Amino acid sequence: MLLNKFLNTSIKKSLLFNLSVRNGLRYLAGVSIDKFDHLDFCDEKLQKYLEFLRKEFYNLRANASSNRDYRRIAQLSDVVKALEQHRVVKGNMISKEEVAAEKDEDMKELMEEENKVYGELLKKTEAELLNQLYLMADGENYESVIFEITAGAGGQEAMLFAKELLNMYTNYFGKHGWDYEILIEDSSDIGGLRHANVTINDAEAFRSLRYEAGVHRVQRIPSTEKYGRVHTSTASVAVIPRPADIAIRLLEHELKIETKRSSGAGGQHVNTTDSAVRIVHLPSGVAVESQSERSQIKNKEIALKRLQSKLIQIEMESAEASVKGTRKAQLGNLERNEKIRTYNFPQDRITDHRIRDGTLYNLKEFLQGGENLHNLIRKLAIENRRKKFQEMIDNFQDSTTELVNKEKS
Repeated sequence: MLLNKFLNTSIKKSLLFNLSVRNGLRYLAGVSIDKFDHLDFCDEKLQKYLEFLRKEFYNLRANASSNRDYRRIAQLSDVVKALEQHRVVKGNMISKEEVAAEKDEDMKELMEEENKVYGELLKKTEAELLNQLYLMADGENYESVIFEITAGAGGQEAMLFAKELLNMYTNYFGKHGWDYEILIEDSSDIGGLRHANVTINDAEAFRSLRYEAGVHRVQRIPSTEKYGRVHTSTASVAVIPRPADIAIRLLEHELKIETKRSSGAGGQHVNTTDSAVRIVHLPSGVAVESQSERSQIKNKEIALKRLQSKLIQIEMESAEASVKGTRKAQLGNLERNEKIRTYNFPQDRITDHRIRDGTLYNLKEFLQGGENLHNLIRKLAIENRRKKFQEMIDNFQDSTTELVNKEKS
């Protein structure tokens, strides 16, 4: 009897090893347990929510009839995969009561050792499940992103800061191997930036960058400051998701193109030629203009790209009215007190005002778009995903409670 029990346990350990190799370890490679908060997976309310997601997934997979259904299936797929693996591992663990009831000390030691192996694997499955739940809390992902930087309060100093931000982020894009293109770069006379529009074509871009949107504030002594006073200026970042199914065609007969002489300070060519271009999209009434270049042809190209970006945004907002992170919500009024992050040069400090422990140092490295920026972006993403996931559970509980109350009345 004891021999059979020992053999069964040995077989069980062998099956555990094969299962972990085939279905677990490769899937969980790279998952760091310490990077995630642990949920109480024994919590009844959480388990109800997880079971709800599992049933939703299989129901949609059997009855999907629209693109939205298929997108939801893709969103739930990794969650359900991690959930079911977690349940398999947990189901194979020997209960504490069974271990305590075992009289044979060698057998008990073997059972405890087996549970230890399962316990480590269970921690990894929990970490992966939590990671997938957080990613799901992000909502839909997008293959393409419109990334915008606009100088705010502070005049030329704000434009110089906007240029530094553009360099920082394009370095970041490049280090991550993202395919990006600067469509608009409206520069100032002293090398600053009024406005930039960048498209990024990568599935990870929106997920990583969405929390960079908002007003960025810089505090430093400008090179033109005579009395050593610290000035405060701002620039804004907008991160606009671009659904793959949105495409804008600019038809010539729908465009009203006007030219005029450029205004403002400049060289000898300013106000002598009709280089500035204004384009009105007649169906929508959207108007854009460009006068940053001396060439009318270049200004027309810039204006067309700017018009296309605006029309894409309008189309996207119309199709996804509930999506947070549109330009209007992200930019605010560009005032100095509307900030998500402060870059303080005298103190060599960066402070993100949305999270605890959001302060770090070494501005020079940070503005190179390196590891410090990456770590802050990851920290913001995890914190926001955690909050959104908690909201999802709370909303689910509220909806089920409301449903029960309706059934009783």
